[in-house]
Amino acid sequence: MGEVLLGKVIVRGRIKLKTGLRIGAQREAVEIGGIDNPVIKDPITGLPYIPGSSLKGKLRSLLEKAKGLEPNRNIGTTSNPIRIHVCDKSYEDIKNCEVCRLFGTSGKGGDNFPARVLVRDAFLTEEFKNRWDDVVEIKYETAIDRITSAANPRAMERVPPGVEFEFEIVYNVEDESTKNVDLKNLFSAMKMLEDDYLGGCGSRGYGKVEILITDIVERTKDYYFGNKEENKLLLDENGVRVGDVLEKFDSIFGT
Repeated sequence: MGEVLLGKVIVRGRIKLKTGLRIGAQREAVEIGGIDNPVIKDPITGLPYIPGSSLKGKLRSLLEKAKGLEPNRNIGTTSNPIRIHVCDKSYEDIKNCEVCRLFGTSGKGGDNFPARVLVRDAFLTEEFKNRWDDVVEIKYETAIDRITSAANPRAMERVPPGVEFEFEIVYNVEDESTKNVDLKNLFSAMKMLEDDYLGGCGSRGYGKVEILITDIVERTKDYYFGNKEENKLLLDENGVRVGDVLEKFDSIFGT
């Protein structure tokens, strides 16, 4: 059981923050005068980044809602449930679910289906790697008691608007008949993300992003054995809006 790898489609680009981004990190202790709500940072460089798991999870969530799929599995805990859609079916049946086929599933009552899409961690662009003082800010917020008017101030660390991250998403081509459906769903979820939010505190204005696609490359299986050149489907250093990619989808992917 399993799919044959026919090739890969690699999508690269930039995620530009339109409002502050907060993807939190846990801390075991808080120093005196320190921030108890830090953002996640690379342990080597100390610079903030966007985990691939956060980006992939958000894209999956948006596509699940758009397809009207029931969140039938709790991947969290009893006290803190996190419900997502997962097909607990046979391997062949899962292939008919556009969400599980693209993002994968680990079956409990059914089979496992490895994800066709791989989302890498997104790191700061070269421009912002050298601007440490500009890529993290402290935002102070205050919760007000509706009865006593007592204030409860808190300091939130976030990445400020204007900062850009480089991302890479790899799609494994395992079935030519569903390839373009999968890719269109992927780009559609990215477009939905622009009108939603990434990270936490989205209802309070955080996490609005703009996604710019700089290049799309298709590599067949023969490419990896040195028998064929890659096919550059799109190349634009300035970046193309993900909505524009969808509008030109048929011409880009030759449908």
